[in-house]
This record gives sequence, structure tokens and C-alpha cells, in this order.
Amino acid sequence: MRNIIAVLFKTCLVLFLLGGTCLVFGQLAGLILQNGNLVIKTWDIFANTTFIISAIAGIFGFILNYLPKDKIVEDDMYSSDEFSEELKSAR
Repeated sequence: MRNIIAVLFKTCLVLFLLGGTCLVFGQLAGLILQNGNLVIKTWDIFANTTFIISAIAGIFGFILNYLPKDKIVEDDMYSSDEFSEELKSAR
């Protein structure tokens, strides 16, 4: 369950960051081109969707915080074989 929520959270995170980037750059282009309609259209297209997706990502992040984390096996804790060998020899 935690993996599913984590994937959904990451997906929503990427989507709302992309939406926010499009929103900012679209409005910036409207300012540079002095085109008020472009600023308004960019807001109309991206704002509500981006805000909703960011709220959903926040909810998934909140839920993810309360789900139990996977237990770490001692052998998986160390990725370096050299360090694992030193640890075994020290025991």
C-alpha cells in the first residue's frame, strides 16, 4: 500500500510542478510580450488544475507519513560489499 501511495504522490508532485512551471512561464511570456490576454489565458488553463493536483499531492504526502515504513534488513543496510566484509570481520 505504501508503494502505491508513494507512486501516486510522486506522480502528482511531477504533474503539479510541470503545471506550475507552465503557469509561471506562460504569464512571464505574457508580461514580456505585453499581452494581457496571454496572462489571463495561461491562468485559466493551468491554475485550477495545478492547484487541485498540488492539494492531492499534499494529501498523499500526509497519508504516506502515517503508513508504516518497510523494515530494513541488516544485510540490505550497507550497499558496499567492502564495508560489509569489514563489519563481519569485526564481529
